[in-house]
Amino acid sequence: MFCIFQVLNCLNSPLSNIHNAQNEKVNFAFVSQIGPRSATISWECSTSLPGSILYGKSGFESVVTSLENSKIHSMTLPNLESNTDYLAFVFCSSDVKNLQSIPLSFKTWISDFPNRTRGLWVVGGIGADSFPVKEIDFFDPVTSTWFPSATSVPTPRVFANVVSHKNKIYVIGGMEKQGANYVASKKTEVYDPYLDQWTTLSDMLVANQGGVIASMGEEIFIISGTTTNDMTTGTILNTVSRFAPGIGQNGLWQSYLSLTAIFSRIDMSGCGLNGNIFFTGGRFTNDGTPQATSDSFSPSINSTSAAGEPAITIARHGAGSTCIKPLNSDPFPTDPEWIAVIGGSTGTSTLQPITSITSSNRADFFQNGTAAFAIGPILPVSVYFPGVEASYETRKLFVFGGASALNIPTDSVYSIGLQNPIASNWSLDPLKMPRARYAHKVIRIDR
Repeated sequence: MFCIFQVLNCLNSPLSNIHNAQNEKVNFAFVSQIGPRSATISWECSTSLPGSILYGKSGFESVVTSLENSKIHSMTLPNLESNTDYLAFVFCSSDVKNLQSIPLSFKTWISDFPNRTRGLWVVGGIGADSFPVKEIDFFDPVTSTWFPSATSVPTPRVFANVVSHKNKIYVIGGMEKQGANYVASKKTEVYDPYLDQWTTLSDMLVANQGGVIASMGEEIFIISGTTTNDMTTGTILNTVSRFAPGIGQNGLWQSYLSLTAIFSRIDMSGCGLNGNIFFTGGRFTNDGTPQATSDSFSPSINSTSAAGEPAITIARHGAGSTCIKPLNSDPFPTDPEWIAVIGGSTGTSTLQPITSITSSNRADFFQNGTAAFAIGPILPVSVYFPGVEASYETRKLFVFGGASALNIPTDSVYSIGLQNPIASNWSLDPLKMPRARYAHKVIRIDR
């Protein structure tokens, strides 16, 4: 049995004086069964006495006190706030005024499924049968566990614009397989990993496949790409597509022109970083040639960068990419920010899906604040359109799958150190992907 009081009340309660106000040493204490709304604290006293816990967020807000003598105590703290840091002191005493305690700190989970937040979601792409992959496979790097077919995209698409926004997965545009042909799509579908629920939202105003997508504040932005499977006829020139999921029942799409020119390319590498959308490489819509130059678009001023951005070290398209963005809540919050561009093709083609590739094993890394991309360790294999994402908990950057040759997807997983990938080495993960794929995206929902 135990009771919960506000600290001020408990300090003046009869519990402060029972058992002759004895105080004894705490031998050990630990926190277990952490959830989004509760945590269990256990400890051992040197002798049999009541036990108490003082705890709170920014100070001692509550106390839990047992009504029985015991050497071993275990109490659950209820009604906590999710994703919040707490400090607790445990002690063996009947008097909360004279504490001889052990301090404990812990953080509540963001949900009942912490692996869904820290894990990596493999979305879309083309499989070994040359059809769009509907299954979303999920990988928890902390436990090195795959969860095949965690869910499936209602409308399977290839070369879709995939992004995480407000802890949900958005699959926008891309190309649908209709019979023997691919058709550019306007569809917007969103998945809530915590509810395990898909929702269809408003269609795009114009189809888009092979663009660059990023989540910024309350909105999602897409630039470049093409509206058809022949990029010479569906070129998107300087047009920004903006989606506000929170407006109306199904969200609101808007389209407008940038004040400055945006590269006319598809299959660029890109991501959102510090309020800007960085993009690089890709293939030119007029002739399908690979490119190396980079730029960034700032939605807040509706303009591309005036200073220019560093080019990747070799022109290519279909390279996997991610922005590495440590948060204060991560295990290594002071690790640097990086932009990683991995693999791709140096070949030329104007069609989508592409009809020929020259796959690359180049790994380029740009550290935010430096002047240029640096060539990192060469990937052990050459792959076109792999998926790339970071695990901040394991301090690794992962590369998933990709095509080793035209229409030959792979299922291998490689990783490299996140703190300084340029000085690290690639490692082949012993676990393969549940299914081979390329032209997919890998995301985590908290970035």
